[in-house]
Amino acid sequence: MSEQLRQVLSRWEINPPVICAEEASGELRDIFDNLCGLGVVRPTASAGATNCTECGERCRVEFISDQSGARHGYIHCRYCGVTKAPVHRLARWEIDTAAFLGACFSGVNISIQERVVGQLWQVGKANWAGRSREIWFARAFRRHQVAAAVQKLNHHPKAILFAPTEVGAGRWREATGNLVISLDAVVSLDGDHLSLDVDDVEGRIIDAGMGSAPQKKRTSKKRADIAAKIEALTKEVVKFLQAARNHAFDTMDRNGEPDLLKRPFKKKFCDLAGLEAYDFSRCHDDEDARELRLYWEMTEDLDQIMKFKGPISRGRRT
Repeated sequence: MSEQLRQVLSRWEINPPVICAEEASGELRDIFDNLCGLGVVRPTASAGATNCTECGERCRVEFISDQSGARHGYIHCRYCGVTKAPVHRLARWEIDTAAFLGACFSGVNISIQERVVGQLWQVGKANWAGRSREIWFARAFRRHQVAAAVQKLNHHPKAILFAPTEVGAGRWREATGNLVISLDAVVSLDGDHLSLDVDDVEGRIIDAGMGSAPQKKRTSKKRADIAAKIEALTKEVVKFLQAARNHAFDTMDRNGEPDLLKRPFKKKFCDLAGLEAYDFSRCHDDEDARELRLYWEMTEDLDQIMKFKGPISRGRRT
């Protein structure tokens, strides 16, 4: 796992789980656009404090609305006086727990429900290490504020509980009888999607004496569901390829050189297909999604885009 993703997971343990502009454009800059594309962070209220642009002192920010209703922030520094705060420095983003969980657990049967506000979620079920398991998630452990969450978990002693960090997982282990796994040990950011290391998770379950080798089965209903999602996504990627091809030839006619149309984030394709952001990874990695993977690779290959004539399934070749 990258240190940047680990930092985001650590921030998830704090209330509120907010990322400020300095972090987004600084130490998290290499992954922040991907996090936004996944929908796991969302804009929230502007910062109420920032560093003075003159002396660096941490100062409060006061917001004043002008006649048009637009809000402007002003830094109140005891040394330098009042100065207007740069808008971009006040931006903040909040980690969207439901979206983050959906992205992390895209390969399982999820039905995310918040059970204790801001602290405990029931995520869904997965067939791991030989049988179906309940998946729960807990964050922001505070010893004097966990009674409700612990009481809920006591009714689900065989559930697998996840926490953002190993430090947090250790605290939940002490408070509950559940097997607790930290996401920073089993989740990675691969390009613009999050991946859960299921083999690692199953190994931990087996090591805890709670299971045996996994038996993977897929029902026809689940296959039909994933097949429909793959088809919907494939159609949207094909539409983009057609638009990208038109764009390439148009720019070549105008400028003498073709231009590669920038591919949107995966979340955008899911929105167009009527799916959740976390569906993309499940569909893309499915054994029956050969065309989807082929077209997805083509979206960043200008030569292939210009040769594109239409979907293979319609009898046409790229």
